[in-house]
Formats: sequence, C-alpha cells, structure tokens
Amino acid sequence: MDEEIDDERTRSRISMYAANESYSIRRLRTELGPRLDEYTEADAMIETQREGYPPFFREKPQTIAITENQPSHIHCFAVGDPKPCVQWFKNDMVLTESKRIKISVDEDGRSILRFEPALHFDVGVYKVVARNKVGQTVARCRIVVATLPDAPDSPEISANSGTEILLRWKQPRDDGHSTVLCYSLQYKLSNCDAWTTVADNIDHEFYLLHDLQPNTNYQFRLASKNRIGWSEMGIPVSASTVGGDAPKIHITKAMKHLQQLTENGHQVVPEEERVHTDYHCEREPPNWVTDSSVSDKYSFISEIARGEFSTIVKGIQKSTDTVVVAKILEVTDENEDNVVAEFDNFKTLRHERIPALFSAYKPLNVPIAIFVMEKLQGADVLTYFSSRHEYSEQMVATVVTQLLDALQYLHWRGYCHLNIQPDNVVMASVRSIQVKLVDFGSAKKVNKLGMKVTPCGSLDFQPPEMINDEPIFPQSDIWSLGALTYLLLSGCSPFRGADEYETKQNISFVRYRFENLFKEVTPEATRFIMLLFKRHPTKRPYTEDCLEHRWLMSSDYMVRKRERAIFLGSRLKTFCDEYHDLKNASATSSKVLNTVAGGPTPTQLLRSNSIQEELLTTF
Repeated sequence: MDEEIDDERTRSRISMYAANESYSIRRLRTELGPRLDEYTEADAMIETQREGYPPFFREKPQTIAITENQPSHIHCFAVGDPKPCVQWFKNDMVLTESKRIKISVDEDGRSILRFEPALHFDVGVYKVVARNKVGQTVARCRIVVATLPDAPDSPEISANSGTEILLRWKQPRDDGHSTVLCYSLQYKLSNCDAWTTVADNIDHEFYLLHDLQPNTNYQFRLASKNRIGWSEMGIPVSASTVGGDAPKIHITKAMKHLQQLTENGHQVVPEEERVHTDYHCEREPPNWVTDSSVSDKYSFISEIARGEFSTIVKGIQKSTDTVVVAKILEVTDENEDNVVAEFDNFKTLRHERIPALFSAYKPLNVPIAIFVMEKLQGADVLTYFSSRHEYSEQMVATVVTQLLDALQYLHWRGYCHLNIQPDNVVMASVRSIQVKLVDFGSAKKVNKLGMKVTPCGSLDFQPPEMINDEPIFPQSDIWSLGALTYLLLSGCSPFRGADEYETKQNISFVRYRFENLFKEVTPEATRFIMLLFKRHPTKRPYTEDCLEHRWLMSSDYMVRKRERAIFLGSRLKTFCDEYHDLKNASATSSKVLNTVAGGPTPTQLLRSNSIQEELLTTF
C-alpha cells in the first residue's frame, strides 16, 4: 500500500514540475510510472559512459568526546575522480579557519579539522561535504564533552575456596562518553582500615584473587578509568574464604590468559580513537599460505561460534600476544569453490566496519582453510542486546548506521552481501557499540542491472526477489537490513508465518504488522522501516538515502528522543534462543580443528568465556 502512495506522490510531482510540457507527455509519464526497467538500464548505461566517479567517504568523521582546553580533532577521507574538495560545517554553518580552528590535509589525503584547544563552545553537530563535478556525498558526526566515568557497582562473588575468590562485575552505567580502559581493584581485611591495591591495570570484568587466608572475611571495591581519569571507588562488598581443604577455582583458558597479562604488569595503553586503515591490500591482496605453519604462529584458546561449514575461534599470535580471530573451514569437493570465492571476495576488502584479513592458510594435503582476522568480541548483535537488562533505540540506530556504512562500502566496490542476518553482524567490543559485518561467502559482484542468485541465508531475512528467482540488486541488502531493524525493535521476525510457504507469501506481498513493534518505538523508526520494505528493489532507498533519513540524524533532538525509547533485553530472548537453536542444529559436527597441527581439539576450546560469560560480566 505504501508503494501505491509513493506512486501517487510521484504522479503529483510529475504534474507539478512538468506543467510546461504538453498534456500527452505528462499523461504518458504518469501512466508509465517513475521507475521502469528501461530507466534502470539507462542509468546503468550512463554510469558506464561517465568520466570519473562521484566522491565516496572511505573514512567518515566519528562522534568524539573532547576535554576542554585540550587539543582534539576529527577527520574524514574522501576519494573520487576528479579528487573531491571537502568542506566542514557546524550546525549547518560553514566552518572557517581561525587561530584556534585549523583545517589541513595529510599526506594520504585525509581532511583533518583540528581544535587547538577544544572548548565547550565546540560541542554540536558537524557535517562534512565532499564534492566534485560528478556528484557529492555527506557525512555527519557529533562532538560531546568527556567526563569521568561512574564507579562500577559492587563486584559479585562468583566462586570461593580456601585461598581464592573469583570476582565478577559489570561495566559502569555511565562511561563519561569515553570507553572504559581498565579497573582498579582494592581489598582489605574486614577488621582493618587500610586498603591494598591488587591491580590497577585490569582490562576485563573479572579477577581471581589468590594467596588469601582460609576462613577469613575480606572486603573488595572497584574504580574505573577512562582517558579522562579515575572514577571514585565503588561501594565495597564482603566475601569470605572457606576451609583450606576446599578445591581450587578453575577458570577457562581465555580467562587465565587475560589474568596472566594483568599479573605480569601489562600496561593498558589508550587505543587511538581511530586507527588509519591500510588500503594497500585492495591493489595487492594477500595470497594463500600453503604451509602448515599456522600452529607455530598462533595458539587457539576458545571457540566463538560454529557455523554450517566452519568454526570461529579466538587465538593469540605467539610473537606479540595479540588477540586474533580465526575462521576455520572444512574444505570438501562440494564446497571448495565456495571457499575460494569467499577468500577472493574477502581479501580485497578494507573498511573500518569489516574485519581486516591478516592472512589465509590452505595447507597442502590437509582439508581445511583458515582465515586469520583482526580481533572481534564474537557476540552477534542479537545476543548482545538480549543479554542486556535494557537497551535503547539510540543503540539500535547506532548499529544500523554502522551496518549501513559497511554496506555503502560494499556497494561502492560493486558487491552485494546477500546474507545480512544477526549472526553476521558481530560485536568488535562490548564496552562500546562497535559492530562489524562478517561472512562474505554469499557475496556477489552485482551491477545496477541486477543478476539472479541462489537463495542463501535465513528465510526470515531474504528479500522477495531472492525467493522468487528474480534479479537481485544492491538494494536487496536494504531489505535484509530492514528485517534486522524490525527484529531489534519488536523481538520478532517481520514476515514469519506458520510455515515456510506462509513466510514466503508474507515476504512476496510485503505483509507485516506494525503492532508487533514495541510501543516505545519512535514514529521516525516506524517510517524508516516502511521506507525499506518495498516489493521492488528499485523502489528501495540506497544506503546514502538511508543514512540521510530523519531517524538516523545526529541532532540533539533526535538523539534524546531515541535515548528515551527504552526496551527490555528479555523481549528479544525468545527469538534469540530459537534463532541460535536452529543455527546450532545445522552447525558442523566435523572436527576440523583436529587437523590443525598442534592445536587443541574442539572439546578443549571452551565457548563460554568467549561470548556469554563476557557479556554476563559486562552487563
């Protein structure tokens, strides 16, 4: 119905703007409609004959937290042919250089807006526009003031023995607009006044205290630190050890590794607000490594997830103690072409919302392939939100914006992902909302004329053109994004029916219910979903149009409105459990990890600490 309304609006615009044309021409345009296949073909042909290409933001400016009277900066990286010119705006007013505000370009072509120093006056919404003769593109961000974080709540006593106590705690409610870097843990005997610092470099939400006295009562308290400084100490909690003959506390291998780093004096260095991405691999991508040296370079410590043909594990690079993630695929005669295609798709992609591929191993005479990637926390976006007590519409909008950034890059490179669903949108961190798009096994090179593909992924997130064997377009990913957005704002799939046939019918005829959305959802979010669910892909918005939608605007009014819409994480729990049960039922049972020379077996790779326990302690 909404598509019919759009067509009526288009006819009205044709009548208004074509008033000087003859009646016959206006009538013909109205009857033919706004977007024919011929129009799409013409657009594609014009694009192939056009010289150069419009600007594209490889790196968009990110929301930052400033400290008053300290230097700060935001930057962007726009490319295009011809080279675009970049202009900065604050609250829609053009920014000009002054003694305090400087605009420069580095050797790689990034435009940098510097505040020397930053003042409270600089808080606001910033826009950057990149233009050339072919077109223009826009990106927005906010500048806020950083403050000290809140103190963590009292730690929980997870386990105790005669000489050990295992503490867990949750992240502070307010991080002061700056990511929490580490914690300080102090303890004392209950009958003493002096506190002793156990460690002030704890960058995880647990700690195992040892060498304590049996049958003794202690008190523990915590403080958190961000780049501004330390919070106040939190409320102490009391705990007692038990008799000396009690068994020792056992922790997982991943927990033990983090604990050892802390005890060895590992220094917590504030990460750069943004690490510059190396785009060299787009021109010279990595090749397969065919020797079996992976076990000499990496130690796999825990399982993150298990798919139909692969297993995702967390590992440590032995030479640097750097945490990495490895995707281990079983290679068979049936799927070898798919594995090679996934590698060919993945190896040239470089974007801050897509995990970087470090290396790929395909040992000779061993039926496995291993992709070694940058560190990810591992929880998918559905698990992340369902594990929280509550989450806001602002958090959902942040995830959607970051996912749109990833899709915008893929579509710019000519790819469609074609498998947007919860387990392919993965958290890079749990201390702040940072997601990355993974799994490019289904990705295809698609032009504006479209192409037919074999249906892939979960039916709940497939667009109608895929299930009806019609050509898919870049906007096919937009439908799947809409289904994921609806899920996070309702706790249910938008098109799921009583059986597979009914689900396909619902998708084909765009039948979904608004009343399933949480009652707290803003009208802007509802309109955003309506915009995405169009039967014909050519009527769906491009990623650029989605990012300019009112719901995703970074104005103070919209941010506050989204922050006031609060949902309980338990509302997602039912769908989350059903979704992952189906995934687990189809997960590979092959012990591909056994073929990694010197590596642990799957039963030795415990999954719990990689995902669930970290989420439980963080929230």
